[in-house]
Amino acid sequence: MVRLDPYSPTPAARAGRIFMTVAPFVMGLACVLLSFVPFGRIFGSSLTPAFALMAIYYWAIVRPEMFPPLAVFAVGLVFDLLSGGIIGLWAFVYVVTYTVVISQRTLVVNAPFSVFWLGFLAVATFAGALAWAVVSIFYGMPVPPSSLVQHMVLTVAVFPVFAMIFGRVQTRVLPGG
Repeated sequence: MVRLDPYSPTPAARAGRIFMTVAPFVMGLACVLLSFVPFGRIFGSSLTPAFALMAIYYWAIVRPEMFPPLAVFAVGLVFDLLSGGIIGLWAFVYVVTYTVVISQRTLVVNAPFSVFWLGFLAVATFAGALAWAVVSIFYGMPVPPSSLVQHMVLTVAVFPVFAMIFGRVQTRVLPGG
């Protein structure tokens, strides 16, 4: 008689577990690709929100074990390669920002959404200031911060929509969500 191991997952269960493990990373990559869709042309602007920053902040607060620093670095590096800008800029900014968020996540993790959003405002300000500083150092002179400020304001304004989308994915797809 053949003895079946009761804990042997089926191939579909293994695939589902793999998907659930990489879902935040895949969403981060999707946010990178979304950053290059010219939404701004609809509104007469060339600015698009920092979608990847939204994903990094959300998952760093809610499920940091599912979005490790290496995944954050990869998301930033893919953004850098696709953007044609300074290679490593956003990878560096995202990893440093992720580290700051992880160190302060206990302040926001069980707080109301307004505190969560206010935390994102602080993180977007930090990430924008860090990116501005790195670019200014790279070029050897202060660059005008106006477009970066507009970029981060737009990002903070759009964040609640994406937080809701990420929340739905978390509760419906991910285990223990």
